[in-house]
Amino acid sequence: MGVNKHPSKLVLGVGVIAIIAACLFRFGPFSKAGSVKTDISSTLTEAINISDLSTAEFRYRGIAEVYTNEEKTKIQCRVCYNAIIKAGIDMKDVKVLDVDTSEKTVKLSLPKIDIKVTNIDEQSMATLPSDANVRIDTMLKCCEEDAETEARGSKELMDTARENLKATIEGLAFPILKPQGYTISWK
Repeated sequence: MGVNKHPSKLVLGVGVIAIIAACLFRFGPFSKAGSVKTDISSTLTEAINISDLSTAEFRYRGIAEVYTNEEKTKIQCRVCYNAIIKAGIDMKDVKVLDVDTSEKTVKLSLPKIDIKVTNIDEQSMATLPSDANVRIDTMLKCCEEDAETEARGSKELMDTARENLKATIEGLAFPILKPQGYTISWK
């Protein structure tokens, strides 16, 4: 009668013991020394598995030129606009290059930071001269190209994005690496 009274507690207790045993065998004193590199690399890769990560946001007020021809030799008008630009990466492109078990370091490489113009504020757009006859889609395309070019040329934006990216990855990896005494180094 006592066993049937609380079967869920028994199942829960067995489950907790199984999880603790699995952790001890994977990360604890019962783990194999040769598997540490593989375990850390695969666990770290799983932990930072986020698709797109924006690490810096840049608000930009710019002036884009709209041309009358594809050769861009004659300006039809200029468009003043506001934009929001984000710099980030696809986290699956972060690579674990090496796990040094003697130095307790994990070497990671950062992918190229991608620039995305996420918003051109149509309400802020104004043409010079004001009576220019330009389609809205043409203006938006020119503004987006201009904002992206400016952002790619901004050392401050790229440096901020890179530093924020490193801090984010270190924060995601901390619970995995710190208990085992590992630190991250960057390529």
